[in-house]
Amino acid sequence: MNINSNENRTPRELGYLVVRVSTALGAIPLENATVNIRGTTRESSGILYSLLSDRDGLTARVSLPTPPRSASDTPGGPPPYSSWNIEVFKEGYIAAKFLNVPVYSSIVSVQPAVLVPLGEKTDRGETYNESSGPSL
Repeated sequence: MNINSNENRTPRELGYLVVRVSTALGAIPLENATVNIRGTTRESSGILYSLLSDRDGLTARVSLPTPPRSASDTPGGPPPYSSWNIEVFKEGYIAAKFLNVPVYSSIVSVQPAVLVPLGEKTDRGETYNESSGPSL
């Protein structure tokens, strides 16, 4: 995927993403978890970044293209954010996928990823769709 593509001739800006990987309901950071960031379309579904979490469970901050901030000024226009899919896995834990994670221009988005040890569930993985909005 060419992250500098200008498909719609819309000016692009950059937003930033950090993934915080943990276990025990978010209480314990997980070091050396693999985090893959991909686009959300078939054309952009290849791995854009493959990162490892540090001892605090954090990945490096990565830059991702976003629509300009001015996109939010147009009612009914395109969303003022770009969406990304994230995969997180570590040996001994159930993998997790986060779909449609929003990233806004000039803002550092922090995506929490809480992994469950393999012995606690029998699922092969967890998928969360972030576009459905927060549950309040």
